[in-house]
Amino acid sequence: MRVRVLAIAACAVVLSAAVVLRASDGTLQKTSNDGIYTTAQADGAKARYDKICAECHAFTVAAKKKPEDLPLGDEPFFKTWAGKTIEELVSVIVLTMPNDGSAVVNEDEALNLMAYVLQQNGFPAGTSPLTKDTASAVLARPKR
Repeated sequence: MRVRVLAIAACAVVLSAAVVLRASDGTLQKTSNDGIYTTAQADGAKARYDKICAECHAFTVAAKKKPEDLPLGDEPFFKTWAGKTIEELVSVIVLTMPNDGSAVVNEDEALNLMAYVLQQNGFPAGTSPLTKDTASAVLARPKR
């Protein structure tokens, strides 16, 4: 009986994920595992990331400098952002980062910074840069 309940629960989870990843036109929605940025785009954002983001945002919990720092990788990041669109993350960057007011980040810069975050988390690069249109992709956990 318990195995049957677990099997039904597993099927429900799979079906829910499939529904979430369907775009409004019925096609499968892209995810961060689908090569939604280019290596050149991510590499080009590294200096800006280092200048305005790295002080508060390491990519691992172990690399945090202060307890209140929010890593842009590891379990806390994916627990918060997995299943949400890249566009949502870009909006947070544009509207709130850096939170000390030391810089202003426009949408194009935020897209480039997000490409760098994707790269550093092991997501594959593709042939087209991350844009406002492709930022509708959902952040998934990286395939390892």
